[in-house]
Amino acid sequence: MIKEAFITLYLLLFRIAFAFFKLFPLRDKTVFVSSFGDNAFFIAQQLALKETHPLIFLNQKKCKIDFSEIPSDNKTIYSFETTNLIHFVKSIYHLATSKYVFIDNYMGFLAAIQFRQKVKCIQLWHAAGAIKKFGWSEPETHTRSERAKKRFQQVYNRFQFIPVSSQQMADIFSEAFHLDAGHFLYTGVPQTDFYFDAEAKARSLQNVAETYPAIQGKKVVLYAPTFRKGSLHQMDLQLDMEKFTEALDESYMLLIRLHPAVHEATHVPDHPRILVVNNYPHINELLVASDILITDYSSIPFEFSLLNKKMIFFTYDLESYGQSQGLWAETSLYFPGPIAKNTQEVLEEIMNPQIDFEKIEQFRFHWNTFSTGKSTENLISTIYRD
Repeated sequence: MIKEAFITLYLLLFRIAFAFFKLFPLRDKTVFVSSFGDNAFFIAQQLALKETHPLIFLNQKKCKIDFSEIPSDNKTIYSFETTNLIHFVKSIYHLATSKYVFIDNYMGFLAAIQFRQKVKCIQLWHAAGAIKKFGWSEPETHTRSERAKKRFQQVYNRFQFIPVSSQQMADIFSEAFHLDAGHFLYTGVPQTDFYFDAEAKARSLQNVAETYPAIQGKKVVLYAPTFRKGSLHQMDLQLDMEKFTEALDESYMLLIRLHPAVHEATHVPDHPRILVVNNYPHINELLVASDILITDYSSIPFEFSLLNKKMIFFTYDLESYGQSQGLWAETSLYFPGPIAKNTQEVLEEIMNPQIDFEKIEQFRFHWNTFSTGKSTENLISTIYRD
């Protein structure tokens, strides 16, 4: 009840400030509101090359992307929805006066505002595919209060355009957000362009090796689990990392990458062959540097499949997770690799040299149908055309 009252007050204040700033002229500028930032980074890079108009970056606390790297003198970066009141007020001003607004997650403030008719709001969803359910399809959504459910749909209704990599993802968005087909742009997802750029991949491999010299010459295993409800502050990792170091020889390195919503993990031993890489900003570069991916219900495999490498799905809590979060399906089009229920099975799969490349290829094409290396260009030409 207290939480709901706080949300209501916050949205009221946001609505008042936004309404005031709507009195100012609408300007030809682009705003990126980022929780993740990967897609925004690719779009901003290309827009900066054109030097068309100001680029405004509103970064939530968990966003790790450094937008100062964008090659433009016409950019401004603010902390968004933090204790920095000046940044927050300026952020609302830019949201109210920009013609183009890109977001990459559920943004609650959208329930409080109404953009002007000429404004384009684009949902740059942070994943190219989905295994776990979200939005209206998530089981717990329907247990929320009527006020909360109304607020959810108000947010979804602000998503004027959503670029997608596949028809499958368009269908999922349609069900999850209760939006019709007119909202989807079949341009592909911008952040997937990276995997079609040989020079960018080579540079990224060098960047990761320079940041983590211990991985050089090693077989790199990346463990990237998604979040569990109730474990966002501290996640109890079920992979036994001591067994990993005992069973696998010195040629193997283990990288741990938590979901951005998770603050820290337990049971991570201090060992020279185990590295926590949460602070590394670009997950795509870590994927290039990895030989094997261990994950569960994360969206990372949809991009990792573009590298045609081995994936192991450590789904020790498949039944309980499916009940609480919901899974779209449990077929090979969602899990294109061996499924392990405990650490021993994970280790056996790591040591198994066999890879089902046909299954990975089917998965890759099913989810990345429209992501062919030109997604950023396609999206920009669609959004910014007169």
